[in-house]
Amino acid sequence: MNENNSNTSDKITIKVRLSDEDYHDISIDWSDESFDFKKQLFHQLSAYTGIPIIHQACIDVDNVNLHRCEGLMNAEFKNGDVHEYYGWKFDTKEDAMNALQDGDCFLLHTELKSGVYHPGIYCTYKLVHWDLVSETGCNFHYCHYLGSRPIIERFTELVNSDSLQKAMDEAGLTMEERNRTLINLNIKHFTELKCSAKNLIYPGSGWRIHSDYLRYRG
Repeated sequence: MNENNSNTSDKITIKVRLSDEDYHDISIDWSDESFDFKKQLFHQLSAYTGIPIIHQACIDVDNVNLHRCEGLMNAEFKNGDVHEYYGWKFDTKEDAMNALQDGDCFLLHTELKSGVYHPGIYCTYKLVHWDLVSETGCNFHYCHYLGSRPIIERFTELVNSDSLQKAMDEAGLTMEERNRTLINLNIKHFTELKCSAKNLIYPGSGWRIHSDYLRYRG
C-alpha cells in the first residue's frame, strides 16, 4: 500500500474482483454528502454483481492491516429496519475510512440469507483483502469457488424470483417454519454454503457442510 496515497484525499479507488475475473475499480468520494460512501459502494457493487440494490443488506470488510469493518448497512435495503437496528453500531464513516484505503485490492464473497427479522431472501457481501487470500487454494478467509461468478449469478436469479420472495416474505414465520419453507423450495442449502477448507484447517471448529435440500429434486 502506498502510504502517501492513503485516506488523506477525499477520493479513493479500491479494486474488487470475483475469484474468476479481473479487478473492477470502485471509487469513493468521502466528501459527497448527497450520495454518501455507503450508497456509492452498494450501487457500484450492484452494477458489478447484478444483484439489485434492494436485495443487498450489508458489507463486511476484512483488511490485512487489522482494520475490520463489520456491517456497512444499505439504507436502500428492502427492509429499512436493518439500517435503523444495526447502523449505529458499526457503519461509521471513520470505521470505513480505516478499512478501505486507496489502492487496496479485495476479493468479493457473497452470501445468500433469509432471517426472521428480515423477510424474503437477500445477499450480504464481504470484501477480503488480497493479502489474506491464498493464491493456491481456499483458506480460512476466502473460498475461490464460493467467490466465483457462477455463484453470484445463481444468487441473482434467486433474489430476483418474485415467487420465492413472496413465499419467504410471509410475516410471523418462526425460524423453524422459515427453514422448512426454504427446504421445500429447495434453496435452503444455498443459504448455508460453507467451504470445506475451514473443516480441514480447523477440524474442531464446528463448521460443517450442510445438506438441507430435497434429494429427490436433484
